[in-house]
Amino acid sequence: MKFENNKKLDSKTIYAILQDTYDAVPLLMRLLAPAGWQESSFHQELMTCRKILYDEYLSTDENWLLGTESIFHSTYDDISTEEEMSLEQYLYICFPPLDNDYLELFYIVSSILAEITFVSNLYREHEIGMYYFDEIAIEDIVIRLAHENKQIDKDWAEVMVFAFPVPYLDEMEVHYCLEVLFSILMKHGFQLDYWHNELLNIVDLQKMYQEILYSNLAYQDKERQREIIKEDIRAVLRDYDRSVIDPLDLPAIIAMFNRREVCPLVLAYLHVYHEFPKGYPYLLTDYQGYL
Repeated sequence: MKFENNKKLDSKTIYAILQDTYDAVPLLMRLLAPAGWQESSFHQELMTCRKILYDEYLSTDENWLLGTESIFHSTYDDISTEEEMSLEQYLYICFPPLDNDYLELFYIVSSILAEITFVSNLYREHEIGMYYFDEIAIEDIVIRLAHENKQIDKDWAEVMVFAFPVPYLDEMEVHYCLEVLFSILMKHGFQLDYWHNELLNIVDLQKMYQEILYSNLAYQDKERQREIIKEDIRAVLRDYDRSVIDPLDLPAIIAMFNRREVCPLVLAYLHVYHEFPKGYPYLLTDYQGYL
């Protein structure tokens, strides 16, 4: 598979990129929440998620953070086993912490950074190989930077974990974040090797369709499964084009994606680098040979 030899970015490089990301938070704060962070939908969504977790604790009396009871009670020695923890106490080890606007946005934009290499890759022009972000390394370094920038203390940093889904961002909000992140990646000498997740999924489904032909299934079972796969591909294609496209015709599908699909990642990259990333427009030869 074309991605199997990709390498994780080293911790030193991730640290430098995330420090620049941390420093860019005030700019993004002005772009994403001009009326103030507390009034933003992002903060409200994070608070809603926190409240849901806390309400589940109150209603079930079960601790979803398994293994953390000793942490809670060593920190809040006055809590008896019969007392209910407050929202702050219950979410003590969750990152981002309560009442920290700066770290809430740092958490959101760092999560978007990790998504850049969910299926795509980074590369440097004069280096061999492709790179991706290790999400665990990003989480660890985000928390470490929060401590080093005096947002949380050392003991807190050693036990904190990422715990919440990223709030919804609309296309323009994602674009703002991606432009800032690509500016940082360009500063560090990186370019993007871009792949489209749904095209990769279609190629995988087409491969499964062919493999079923050589399976030991009965003829009717083969045909039923192959028809299910074709319908799965059609369902993806209908989101882009209502005209009838043969779900097994990869050249026609690639041509349709080039007409209909400009990913926010591509647009933000173009604005920063003034050129398309490698892999866009989509090429038939890339997707035919990626496995």
